[in-house]
Amino acid sequence: MAFRLGGGAAVLAVLGIAGAAVAQPAAMAAATEAAQKKTVEVVLVQSKVVKDAQGKEQLVAADSVKPGDVLEYTATYTNHTGKAVTGLVANLPIPEGLEYLPKTAKPGATLVKAATKDGAFAAEPLARTVNGKSEAVPYNEYRSLRWTLGQLPANGSAAVTARAKVETVVPPAAPAAAAPAPAADKVARKTP
Repeated sequence: MAFRLGGGAAVLAVLGIAGAAVAQPAAMAAATEAAQKKTVEVVLVQSKVVKDAQGKEQLVAADSVKPGDVLEYTATYTNHTGKAVTGLVANLPIPEGLEYLPKTAKPGATLVKAATKDGAFAAEPLARTVNGKSEAVPYNEYRSLRWTLGQLPANGSAAVTARAKVETVVPPAAPAAAAPAPAADKVARKTP
């Protein structure tokens, strides 16, 4: 799987090749381009939902967000093969700090299922049992949406969308520094 980030979009390409161990950049780009023409590509776009002076919604680049902003995620699946792809399932993670907005998943109703961090998908609204009683799962605990799209025609595309409200802005994770090995790992080893 390959990822390309920039300008608020991520491209996920499911590549049908076993990559070369060492290749020149031009040769690698040509191989990747050829492989993408034989695969399904996923483009994920994050946009901010804003209203203009007349109250009409517009989607703008989500270069920066703050609590209360509404984001719309669109994942577009494009089949670059010459034949239909079957069994297509679209997954959309909902990161920590976002609250899924109910009934905004499209296509919705019978195609979409939601899950909390436990990963058990079910139709929305999700419910759980606490002390023997069923209760609704708060939408800020939804962590993933899944659509069963089925078949994607040859050279066709399909898109799924959902909205979420920013609760807290979570800074990107800092690169992990190499930590010294714990004392338990410093065991003398005998060599034969």
